[in-house]
Amino acid sequence: MKATGLLGIITAFTSSLCCIAPLLALGGMAGSLGWLETARPYTITLSIGALGWAWYNQLRPTTKDACGCTPAKLSFWQTRRFLGIMTAMAVLLLTFPAYSNLLYQDKNQITQQSGKPAQQIAYVTIKGMTCEGCEHHVKSEVGKLKGIAETKVSYQQGNAVVKYDPKQTSTAEIKKAVAATGYQVVSVKTN
Repeated sequence: MKATGLLGIITAFTSSLCCIAPLLALGGMAGSLGWLETARPYTITLSIGALGWAWYNQLRPTTKDACGCTPAKLSFWQTRRFLGIMTAMAVLLLTFPAYSNLLYQDKNQITQQSGKPAQQIAYVTIKGMTCEGCEHHVKSEVGKLKGIAETKVSYQQGNAVVKYDPKQTSTAEIKKAVAATGYQVVSVKTN
């Protein structure tokens, strides 16, 4: 049971690794782990199967051995409590892309100056984003730059629209910030 519970956790972690990498300070690897997204349905199925098998073995009636005795006391690793903890961790890992946005703070700084600052809009085409966690990772990194007024990122469209003050930052800096996340910048166009 210990092995199947751990297998369930490992596969759950693997299925969410592309979204978890930025939070583990492995940001530069995030884009290179995008290929895991295609394996996600299989790793989820393997996680559920492994944990289901472990629960089946845990909940089936205990049989008495040849002498008619009940088995000795189980170690912690063989208890329902341990399996429950493993199952809860697996559920948290498997659902991570759905709540990953809660772990990113909106760091966009709107600069207030007398009069309206001249703003430009950069349209950045990005390759490798696979979930909302990817969006928030890119938005967070770009938001760290000075002069960023607004950032909108879409993993579905594979792009980011960045309003910025060209006196404080440049498209090269925006491109560098996106590339630092590990996703590939395909093109940057300005208005």
